[in-house]
Amino acid sequence: MPICAECRTAAAVIEDLDVEPPRPWCVECATALVRAGDPILNYRGLAGEALDYSRVLAQHSTAVLPFG
Repeated sequence: MPICAECRTAAAVIEDLDVEPPRPWCVECATALVRAGDPILNYRGLAGEALDYSRVLAQHSTAVLPFG
């Protein structure tokens, strides 16, 4: 499993697809971005904890997720 590109200590659970190459993030670092108002919206889940990130995103972000 990849390691978070930000903290470099935790296992990544999502991969940001808006950057090249895609950047892996752990739940804690990705959650910090949501709370700062800069959520990762275009991502791929890497582990079961990706659901934790999607819950945080839904609860703490006003960003509109694209459909289709």
